[in-house]
Amino acid sequence: MQERIQKILSRAGVASRRAAEKMLLQGRVSVNAEVLSELGTKADPATDTIKVDGVRIRPPQQHVYLVLNKPKGVVTTRRDPEGRTTVMDLVPPVAGLFPVGRLDVTTEGLILLTNDGAFAERVAHPRYEVPRVYHAKVRGVPDRETLARLRRGVRYEGERLAADDVRVLEADNNAWLEVTVHEGKHHEVRRLLEAVRHPVSKLKRVALGSLTTKGLQPGQFRALTPHEVRALLSSSSQSRRAGRAAARRPAHAAGAPTGRVRKGAR
Repeated sequence: MQERIQKILSRAGVASRRAAEKMLLQGRVSVNAEVLSELGTKADPATDTIKVDGVRIRPPQQHVYLVLNKPKGVVTTRRDPEGRTTVMDLVPPVAGLFPVGRLDVTTEGLILLTNDGAFAERVAHPRYEVPRVYHAKVRGVPDRETLARLRRGVRYEGERLAADDVRVLEADNNAWLEVTVHEGKHHEVRRLLEAVRHPVSKLKRVALGSLTTKGLQPGQFRALTPHEVRALLSSSSQSRRAGRAAARRPAHAAGAPTGRVRKGAR
């Protein structure tokens, strides 16, 4: 049965659908020796020879879902041209396995790896609004107004950044904060806190949706349970439905003035 190429590549664990679309436009994908360049192209993975960068892709026999507690200094990529340790070096070799999203080299904590492109898309794409929770050690101690600014949103180098929630966990000369975001922008938490002059010295991702690194030392991993996979998918669906409902909700439902005059008031 024919399917869109980006769907085939996603299911094979090559990349998310969005990344697969970029591969197509870059001329990196071929079907039966013909290089493709159009997004609507279809193929049959059972009968057609599909290659990416000259390597034939095959759908995985079984989907794998791993959670890794990434140590500081490890690169979130399949291969590193500088020869540094990657997240792939810390888990067993599985056909089509790739990291879901990124943590920069100095950030520790939770990273998912899978060969299920559709799952990765649901968990990583901003439109599904899966919450990401970080613990950040910052310079100084943010006051109440600064925390409120982070929730309202700030501008940093022309881009608006905002935390879904932020709270102080510990406060001495320097504070540990818990910061929740959902968009997954590049260095989002670091830039957000830099914008309010509380730069980050240590950063850990401790949760993704309902999933945490509890019980995993840095460098350790485990397989997700079927319940955890379903919970992550459910979390993404619920967040997206909530966002659509909020967009459709009349202004007065969110507490805005309705124009009505209370009885006895003039």
